[in-house]
Amino acid sequence: MTRTVPAPVPPTATTPTADPTPTATTAVVPKTAPPAAPRPHLTNASAVVSQYYQDITDHNYAAAWALGGSNIAGTTYDRWVAGFATTQSITLGTISEFGASRVHAVLYATQTDGTLKTYAGNYTVADGVLVGASIRQTS
Repeated sequence: MTRTVPAPVPPTATTPTADPTPTATTAVVPKTAPPAAPRPHLTNASAVVSQYYQDITDHNYAAAWALGGSNIAGTTYDRWVAGFATTQSITLGTISEFGASRVHAVLYATQTDGTLKTYAGNYTVADGVLVGASIRQTS
């Protein structure tokens, strides 16, 4: 009995190429877009407002933007971030829920020069993000 064994196939050589040339389908990301940040799943309106201001205090603007800053800023991401240039930290003085999706908060924004600005406002939260706000400086 004769048995046929196939001959081994030599490996094909590949020549390394230079950097791939972008095609028309290459996505272009605008420079002004905030980096993607995972959005925490918060279950109550007070937690959303608290986390939003904590993110701003931590200079984690992308996270605050994703938590609803984009809905309440009324401007572009870059201008919104620039608006916090002199803000050192934000502390919530009082926060109270009225209804499942509305929060009233008083906050204190310490500026980089040591001065303090006080704000009060009402926030509306839906599905774990800020969807509306009415905020005014009180001092």
